Amino acid sequence: MSELPFQLPDSAYQWANLVESTLGAALDEPTSDTANRRETWEEPDDPIWSILVASELIDSANSIRAVIAKDAKKRAFVERFLGSLIRNFRQAMAIDPGQDDLEHLKRLVLLQYVAQLYASYQSQGLSRCEGTLLQVLFSSGHTTAIQIGVDMLLVRPPVDWEDVSVALSPLMQSTDWKLEDVFPKLLNCTDPSVLAPALDVANHAFRKRKLTEHPAKPESSRLLALMGGLVQQLGVLEENPTKFGNSVDAIQKILFDSISLCVSLCHTFGLIGNTDAIGKLNQASQLSHRRIRTEAAFALAKLGDKKGEQQLLELAADISSRQRAIVYAEELGIEDRIDERWTTAAALAESQLANWLAQNEQMGVVPARMELLDQRTLGWPGFERPQECFLFRYEYDLQDSIYSNVGFAGPMCHTFSQDLADISLDDIYAIFVGNDIDHPDAYELPPNTVDARIVERTQRVIDSLPSDVEMMEPLLCGCFFEHFGVLGRVRIHGELRIAVVSEDERITCEPFATKNQADPMLTYWLWRGRTFFETVSM
Repeated sequence: MSELPFQLPDSAYQWANLVESTLGAALDEPTSDTANRRETWEEPDDPIWSILVASELIDSANSIRAVIAKDAKKRAFVERFLGSLIRNFRQAMAIDPGQDDLEHLKRLVLLQYVAQLYASYQSQGLSRCEGTLLQVLFSSGHTTAIQIGVDMLLVRPPVDWEDVSVALSPLMQSTDWKLEDVFPKLLNCTDPSVLAPALDVANHAFRKRKLTEHPAKPESSRLLALMGGLVQQLGVLEENPTKFGNSVDAIQKILFDSISLCVSLCHTFGLIGNTDAIGKLNQASQLSHRRIRTEAAFALAKLGDKKGEQQLLELAADISSRQRAIVYAEELGIEDRIDERWTTAAALAESQLANWLAQNEQMGVVPARMELLDQRTLGWPGFERPQECFLFRYEYDLQDSIYSNVGFAGPMCHTFSQDLADISLDDIYAIFVGNDIDHPDAYELPPNTVDARIVERTQRVIDSLPSDVEMMEPLLCGCFFEHFGVLGRVRIHGELRIAVVSEDERITCEPFATKNQADPMLTYWLWRGRTFFETVSM
């Protein structure tokens, strides 16, 4: 463990040894045990003590890298372990050191260790940690730390593009940093996964700080040439993606990087006001990718091109472009020229759900077709006033079939893998609201919990069942404010069902036509949702 330029109490070293032993045990034990091991430890009295663990992780980096390179489950454990440690880093940086020079020194040393930790574990498959480690540097607001973060992005950028956005996110959330610490240096990066978020930060800073000159303006000529190459590359990708390789992952990375950078450049040129970009923006507006077309049309309109305005108005008809096109039209003052069909609450909700479904972690593409099933104004958790809620049937054309399901839009967007089409609209809304409730007084416990009060309530519920109903297998106990229910496999009139049995002796059965094939939690969400709607309607 490296020597520190200040003293920490003996209890700090005792805590650090316990934390390090947790990691050491996980790396030494069989993989099957590591897969189930949690990275939990007692929180330190002072989060600055995390410096000691960071120092040991840096000193042991070679041996740890060797282990996680061979074992994915141990890599996952180290990722979780680092995630918990990074939370301590954030806590330490969030404490105001006041005028205490020693406390300032401690935070500067911590930032140095964070930078070394990133350098030691970058490109080791710990993707969720790369961005959050750099985020600590950028969130500090300290000139030296931010400059180190910029250098890291230029020399050793994260493997995953999402980590770059995570790293730079503090610069979007605060103005408590110096522009000269970031620009123009970060804009000199040639990596698209870094340059695109860097331009987004520059665009945000230009708007938020009301700068007289855009940070990217001195680089206009170089960026314009870059955009010309990107538009040409995207045109070739649309016609024949195999020219860029045979690997789907490699092609998708090139495609995503090119699209992201092109979108950022379009927005940048619109803000800079450089009319030299009109030609390249017109070329971009002819590409098939809707987001690029929307950004190019907006930039053209900002530069006074009437064709851009017309394209933007037409894009409001497209479900994936609608929300953004309307926002941009409002900024330009031409929203009254949009067809009224595309500005209704239902049309906006349709676009909201379509874009949510198109996210990579959902379906990845916009649905082929969408149809409004129902629209209601309902009380919703977390909102004082009733909210407009919508149910849509959406469809995807697969190779040999059509995939369809029901999605929800309104206070949030959601869908389930189970098709909800064969149940009532009331129950569909109940399932969605039951799933969306997040409150300390709404929680679940296993039926074998050590909580004696829950065990007693569970037994009372089971004992109160009528003679023709038998609880075969309790799955979980649900506490919903003053309400209590037991989800389980229940035999009713000789038929095995999934149901929630509540303290008021009501039985909420699975609502699906095909029994025992749906996720049991859907029945639990149904119980919670029905209970919620009954409560808010009283």
